[in-house]
Amino acid sequence: MIKQIFRSISKKEWRLVILLSLFLIVITTAPLVYGFLITPSDKVFMGVHFSAPNDWFVYYSYINQAKSGKILFDNLFSADHQLPTLNICWLAVGWLARIFDLSAFVAFQAARIMLIPVFMATAYLLIATIFSDLVKRKLSIIMLSFSSGLGLLLIDRLIRYPNNFSNGQFNWPLDLWVPEAFTYLTLHYSPHFIASSILILLIFWLTLLFTLQANYWYPVVAGLIGLALFSFHPFHVLTIYGFILIFFLVLVVRDRAWHWPLFWYYFIFSVLAFPSVFYYLLLIKIDPVISQKTLQNLTLTPPWWIVLVSYGLLLILAAGAVGWYIKRGKQSTTEIFLITWLVFQGLLIFAPVPWQRRMTQGLHVPLALLATVALIQLSVWMTTSRHPVARMLYQKRYGLSFTLGFLLITSNVFHIAVNYYMYTNHLNLSYLEQSKVVAARWLEQVPEGVVLNTAANIINVLPAFANQRVYVGHGVETPFFNFKQGEVNWFFETNRPDETEKSFLTQRGITLIYYGPDERALGDYDPSSKTYLQEVYRNSEVIIYQVL
Repeated sequence: MIKQIFRSISKKEWRLVILLSLFLIVITTAPLVYGFLITPSDKVFMGVHFSAPNDWFVYYSYINQAKSGKILFDNLFSADHQLPTLNICWLAVGWLARIFDLSAFVAFQAARIMLIPVFMATAYLLIATIFSDLVKRKLSIIMLSFSSGLGLLLIDRLIRYPNNFSNGQFNWPLDLWVPEAFTYLTLHYSPHFIASSILILLIFWLTLLFTLQANYWYPVVAGLIGLALFSFHPFHVLTIYGFILIFFLVLVVRDRAWHWPLFWYYFIFSVLAFPSVFYYLLLIKIDPVISQKTLQNLTLTPPWWIVLVSYGLLLILAAGAVGWYIKRGKQSTTEIFLITWLVFQGLLIFAPVPWQRRMTQGLHVPLALLATVALIQLSVWMTTSRHPVARMLYQKRYGLSFTLGFLLITSNVFHIAVNYYMYTNHLNLSYLEQSKVVAARWLEQVPEGVVLNTAANIINVLPAFANQRVYVGHGVETPFFNFKQGEVNWFFETNRPDETEKSFLTQRGITLIYYGPDERALGDYDPSSKTYLQEVYRNSEVIIYQVL
């Protein structure tokens, strides 16, 4: 079956995939090149995007740990004892940095660029399995690469209410800030999202292949891929296990017959993939820090009306394709595959779990492919029907094509523009002061300890450079972040008796104080007058003290 699919794909099709990959690499990398080239002499370029800027420094901390030789990663954003964890994705990126002596930023971007063609080839294999028609194949890969939603229509509300829409939640349209929700954003954002998307597509592809031609190597390979996927992105356990189960049940209902091969596929896949699931369940059970992080990883899906706007025209077209399939009559296995994927995952993102928004990853695929079907059917209807509306649309087909095309890419155009704007104006952690980075890197030579400083904007950048733990570091990675940041604010607020301050530091295992502009801004605390501190480093902006 796999050989037949490869044979069905012509050299011209592969050339299209290659050209699209190169184009995506260029347009997602060009803003980074621009940002790097305009870096001021007193700043360091971080490569941070408009989307989810706080997480970059967690990724860089993993890469630098792997570069230094670690296989299991420490959570440097927490002073609490935590079991080191395995993450094969960031381990691979770290090894890339180690082998070629790259910075975390360069290794991060190199891995992202190398994975884009892999994703595109994988996606095209799935598309070629679903569609035999050449036009559908080509339009599908283009739709998958560039289509987005209509979240830009709400930009006025984002400007007026930048932090939330309702109930204190950060409810922006998904197409403007959730990297895993749309393919372009995924390819633009991070190698770990691209790698997990590749593995999700491979599992779904092998599942579809098995329903078309039973081969028991498919569940074996899919199970091993699931084992790898869940080892670094366990959020997708519900997506993968749930979709395969529902898809198989729909086939059983359609055929009104029990299919034992489907049962054995699910069993083999589940058994082979389960060790990674068990690994994380065990970590959550035995490690209170990881358990608390799981509870804090609150990524809820915005209200349904924002989701509708987020997927915009894509959702309308996909719904039209589903309606056309149902009206036409009995659906093929590949059609059921797409419909089930869309409906199941569309409902799953509202499941009662803390990481709802994470499960948008992969949903863009059935939306893009079904939207392609709708566009082609619309074209057929316009050219063959004598209905007055069809004739009118056909006469205005060029304007209609331009309008649809613009509406489908508008959010991605916004992302390109806003990143150029952000780099030009040095916004949103895109650049850090050279003095902060140099001081942080100096900490690498100090024996392992715990650093006290503030986590401005819910992120402490020190672990990305220092390979040192910080007392408060990240909204998710630091257990009880808000409480601990409150303690940091209290400590730097004013001068108290040395005994009180020393007791505070000792009880929390703090061995170093990083005193820079952000810490000075918190209050009147004067470390230079403290008998329990010894200055060990100084530059133009930052002083580091050791707790005696």
